[in-house]
Amino acid sequence: MEVVAFVGSSGTGKSHRALVVAHENKIECIIDDGILIHDNKIVAGFSAKKESSRLKAVRRAIFQDEVQVKSVREQLDKIKPNKLMIIGTSDNMVKK
Repeated sequence: MEVVAFVGSSGTGKSHRALVVAHENKIECIIDDGILIHDNKIVAGFSAKKESSRLKAVRRAIFQDEVQVKSVREQLDKIKPNKLMIIGTSDNMVKK
């Protein structure tokens, strides 16, 4: 699987632009803010934006929740994408 990182500061429109970039580059799945998106639908995970605290949100976004990790891995194994885009606010975030 080829992995592509899409990195930018918070609030710069990464999520919106990523859909266009993914489509143009035939990227089948996107990981954004703790969720796995396939065919423009959330297929696994839970958005970090819905967490009650910043710490919980960061943990969710970088996949430190074991249940979430398992859910996303299972879906990736099922979908078997050739290309995956990971959206993040820093190079370090997308490398994890």
